[in-house]
Amino acid sequence: MTEAISPLRALLNVEASTPLPRLSSAMMLDAPENREIRDIWLLPPDNPGLHAGRKVAVIATDGVEEIELTTVMHYFRSCSAQLDLIAPKKPSYPDYLGLQVPAIRETHILTINFVATSGWIRFDRHLEDAAAQDYDVVIVPGGVWNPDTLRGDANAIGFVQAAAAAGKIVAAICHGPWVLSDAGLTRGKRATGWWSIKPDLENAGATFVDEPAVTDGMIVTARAPIDLAAFVHAIDHLLDVTPRRDQSLKPRLDVPSGLKPAPRSDVHRVSQPLGE
Repeated sequence: MTEAISPLRALLNVEASTPLPRLSSAMMLDAPENREIRDIWLLPPDNPGLHAGRKVAVIATDGVEEIELTTVMHYFRSCSAQLDLIAPKKPSYPDYLGLQVPAIRETHILTINFVATSGWIRFDRHLEDAAAQDYDVVIVPGGVWNPDTLRGDANAIGFVQAAAAAGKIVAAICHGPWVLSDAGLTRGKRATGWWSIKPDLENAGATFVDEPAVTDGMIVTARAPIDLAAFVHAIDHLLDVTPRRDQSLKPRLDVPSGLKPAPRSDVHRVSQPLGE
């Protein structure tokens, strides 16, 4: 009798070889080591109302690692948080730089899978119009290009600094801790991140800890996409011990099945690199 294979493995078998180095979500989620991340996508949350009344800001721009962005968004929305994807306005450059940005960037940011471009995802608010004090949590996902751009954006640095000053949870994964370190938030803290940024975090005054997720005070950092489950659950723990902005909004213990959040469908695939 032929042994059954998982739908994810079947999808991988259907695909042709990758034209570029990329992170395959199907391959990653099919691995038994990543069962907890797969469960975030396949199973309803144990408590769909866990974060009712909470507001989560995800700060990202072009070049964000898709699975880090979408998993964080899916998880907190599935737990009834109000989540806003916040991005800087569409950039413009002088002609002599030769840089072109398509019109879709007015409303969407480009995601990546490691090196390969992936798709455009619609954001909710412009960074320039958002206030950190309005949120319980601020999260910066990775992808090298995304945080490297944000760390040079005064609005992004100011946003995470304002969140920290207001006692909010500030979290970052993969290369995202670059933004936190440039904002001075990791100095004197235990922190982690993608392994190659260890010298950057240490030079910014952090103690680098090679663990899936590290919490120091109200700062949460994580290493890589494989640590997404540990990352969101570390944020869960801090939210559990943090007073709500509105004490009348308590976690709901259950949500009728008909009211569970619908799957997101706002990622649009692209077949050409940016600017072509």
